[in-house]
Amino acid sequence: MLLATTAALLLAACSPGDTTPRTGAVIPVAADGPALVDVAVGASETVGAGTDDPLRSAWPQVLYTTALPRGAVLYNFGIPGATTAQALHDEIPAAMAVHPTVVTVWLNVNDLIGGVTAADYGAQLRQLLHSLRRGGQTQVLVANTPDLAQLPAYRACLPNPPANGPACLIPYGLAPTPPAVAAAVAAYNAEISQAAKQEGATLVDLHLNGTQISQHPEWLSADGFHPSAQGYAAIAKLFEDAYRRVG
Repeated sequence: MLLATTAALLLAACSPGDTTPRTGAVIPVAADGPALVDVAVGASETVGAGTDDPLRSAWPQVLYTTALPRGAVLYNFGIPGATTAQALHDEIPAAMAVHPTVVTVWLNVNDLIGGVTAADYGAQLRQLLHSLRRGGQTQVLVANTPDLAQLPAYRACLPNPPANGPACLIPYGLAPTPPAVAAAVAAYNAEISQAAKQEGATLVDLHLNGTQISQHPEWLSADGFHPSAQGYAAIAKLFEDAYRRVG
């Protein structure tokens, strides 16, 4: 519960305030040939929070620009602050209505910091993936949870924080220990892996054994929580690699 309370305060400080459901950012379909319909489902990271130019820098847009064929169309239904439960209600009906060919899903951080148990999260994720798969008609790529203990916004709240990092935005002493954060992330990632296997989705590994965030500080925005434009490009590449492995 301490982890949920602490991280909820951190999220409130770092996330955009607008949680209004979006109808999707639509990229026009090219005139030549049938379109591949790409749908992005997610939260603030999916709409490019943390960058100066979210429309161009968001990783679904980068993926669309760099990896998808000519004539593809992109719908981004991400909602800042969305949990999996909210996405089931507010994003999935719109996603299903456009009959997607490919769907990308990154939904876990808000659930974890909101105190949703790993078991409840896993059940909701399986429901979401099952709907999006449309009986095997849709290729679904689902991301796991990054190593949140490496985020500067979290590490700023530990004893002896880095001198040049962001300021701690939660009350002193409430930060969970790094092992507690690691255990929570591991439990979520086990559920994501199992859900992907059961529903025939493709896992996109954003955790990367917990090594990448500390080695690439340029991948994070000034808030120490959301990715930077470079970080979003790296995330798009991981989704692209998974897309090409299956396709």
